[in-house]
Amino acid sequence: MVPEYLQKLINFFTHLRNSFRRIRNHIGISIRLFYRSPGSIFLLVIYPMILLLLFGSIFATEDAFTFHLEVQDKDGTSFSEGLIQELDNQDILVIHRLDSTINPKEYLQENNLHSCLVIPLNWTDNSINPTISTSNVTLIIDPNSNKAHRVALIVLKTVKDYSLSISGEEPPIGITEVNFYSDSVSYIDFFIPGIIGVIIMNTGILGVINRQVHFKKSGLFRKLATTPITRWEYATAEIGWQYLIAFFTTLLAFLVAWAVFSFSWGSFDELIPIILFVGVLVFSGIGLIISQLVRNPNNALAVGTLVTLPMLFLSGIFFDISGIQALVIISKFSPLTYIVEALRSSMINRNFSYAWLNIGIAFAIGITAFVVGVFLTQWDVDKKQ
Repeated sequence: MVPEYLQKLINFFTHLRNSFRRIRNHIGISIRLFYRSPGSIFLLVIYPMILLLLFGSIFATEDAFTFHLEVQDKDGTSFSEGLIQELDNQDILVIHRLDSTINPKEYLQENNLHSCLVIPLNWTDNSINPTISTSNVTLIIDPNSNKAHRVALIVLKTVKDYSLSISGEEPPIGITEVNFYSDSVSYIDFFIPGIIGVIIMNTGILGVINRQVHFKKSGLFRKLATTPITRWEYATAEIGWQYLIAFFTTLLAFLVAWAVFSFSWGSFDELIPIILFVGVLVFSGIGLIISQLVRNPNNALAVGTLVTLPMLFLSGIFFDISGIQALVIISKFSPLTYIVEALRSSMINRNFSYAWLNIGIAFAIGITAFVVGVFLTQWDVDKKQ
């Protein structure tokens, strides 16, 4: 006779084995349904590639009436203060002083800013030293922001005019322009993380909603209600399937970018699979919530599109929003913002601490959305419809 504790242990592992089998079977069914659905293939695979090719070839033009410029004065003299005042007198510039102990590159990235002027230590002494031909200030800019390049032109003119007003001759003051990321980062390197974010969002929200609509119309939910599979197993299988699609499409995006735009595979960081999983968790949870709250299947996809479009344009994927403070604040409420920031931090800046911070925020949102989505999933309600 088997002892009671051993029987409980056997029952536990038997239940776990059966649970994994049901999850595996559901993923297998998902694969067959996917390749039989041209609409799903277009939405989740072809559409992101079209966005990549389109926006990778066209740079959006941006117009703004004011530009933000961070200024870090390490010199701390009346001469450097005079330059800052000249910059502040430019109506088109909004000056914000940065403490000398702050790393300007990390500060720009973490606050979605695009330019910082650094006045180095002993800058005044070097400017008046006849043995030094040029005393440079450093301008750190985001090379993928049109605003940053406009700020650079304004700063260059202001610095030259200030030096002329002091010495009355060709300025000994120059500007060293430093890339926000690195000299090897191109526009496509900056753009690829955004496309991956779009892939994850579309896969999670629109992909899940599309499948829920199909399951409701085909009566599959009524059949699932009569099987041993639980809501948690069903939702886990959905996330597993969406992750497979997101991973495959991400690899395809890298391949297209490499073939068409000479994208470097060195940007494929080991954090990407983790970020993909967290992103799928977030957006699959949101997709489950929408598909359960919107009872009419014909309206669910429309609602999903209304949710994804604002996130698409508020997360800084296609154009720079750093110059519009209201949009910067609103973007913090978009889960896509944290996914894209995590991707750019790991792939471009290698600022892994900031990447993990964004991963943590997104993971908290994802767990919440997933749990709510599972609890809202009611197959018995669907059975009555």
